[in-house]
Parts: sequence; C-alpha cells; structure tokens
Amino acid sequence: MTADQYSTGPGVFSSPRHRGEPYSRLVAHLVPPGERLLGVVDVDLSDLIRRVPRKYRPKESDGLFAVVFHLLGFVGWVVEVIEETVFGFSRVVRRIFRGRGLVGGWQSQAGRFAIAVLSGPKNHSNFENHDVQLVFTDRRILLTYEFREQSELLGEIPRDQLRRAEIRHTSMSDRVDLHFADGSCAALGASEHSAPALEALAR
Repeated sequence: MTADQYSTGPGVFSSPRHRGEPYSRLVAHLVPPGERLLGVVDVDLSDLIRRVPRKYRPKESDGLFAVVFHLLGFVGWVVEVIEETVFGFSRVVRRIFRGRGLVGGWQSQAGRFAIAVLSGPKNHSNFENHDVQLVFTDRRILLTYEFREQSELLGEIPRDQLRRAEIRHTSMSDRVDLHFADGSCAALGASEHSAPALEALAR
C-alpha cells in the first residue's frame, strides 16, 4: 500500500482514518492562504517517555478551575507516585532493549515537542496525551489533536528544527525516531503505512 492511496490532493499525504473526513481536511483551517499543505501523519508519542515533570507543565488557568486543580493536586501526585512505582521498572527494562524514548532532556527541542504532545489540548487539564497529528507545510510543522471531527493546535515546530525521521521498526515495535537540530531525539509510534511518509516529509 502506497502513500498515494491516502492522498486527498496532488502530492498530499494523509494518514488513514477509520471514518469521517480525512485529516487533511480537518486541519485545513489551520493552514492559511499562501501556505501549502504537504501531508498529515498520525503518530503516537512513545510510552518510553515518562510523564512531564510538574515544573515543565503548562501553568493552569486562574479562577475557580485553578482552585479545584490545586485541591486535586495532592491526589494527582499520589497517582503519579504509584504509576512510577508500578510502571517505572517496566519502562527501564524496555529501555534496555528498545533504547531511550527521549534524548536531550525536557528543555531540548525534542523535550519541548514531547511536552506539547503530552500536555494535550488546553481544555483538558491534567490530561496525558500521546496521540498527535504532524501537519507538514512548506513553512512549518503543526502539532494537532483530533477529537470529535475537530483538530486543535497543540504547538508547532519550525521546519529547520526537525532534521530527519528514522524508521526503527521491528517485529515487536513500530518505533520511529525524530531527530532535531540540537541533537535531541524523541521516539514515536507510526504504522508501517505512515512511517515512510513521515520519513519523506521530515527531509
């Protein structure tokens, strides 16, 4: 199966969806006139990347919601401790065989990319997200999240920050590494159909 089978226009790749409009149409409102859409690739941030440390998370809004979130903060902290205890060892073991999910730290270009994805949509506080659509245009790379036939912008990357996408698929993994200009790297999961398109678009 080739990338052309998922195209919605000349030269435009769009990862397949189970139903509804193709991704390329869902993100059309985010691409202004004069900017050319090249492709949309649906990927998942690797579960080898742990939760974003609290000091790097986006600040919560003020008002009543902030008060509620602060009251729930301790509960969230307890949950995180339990999760790290239960899943932390498993993650360490998987890293031995599959490598690290994030190289360069949270303040690197790859780290800021991971934070934008994991933080999820603005209206979903304390929501840990792994799903993201990478929207490639001739000027930049948009990070979007699709929910109920709507695409929301999570962030963007200048084209010159992303150097390449390296496919590292095995029989047990659909890993693709994004390599950034500062030498940092973030691991993704991309299907066998979408990975070649991601590799080509990232060049």
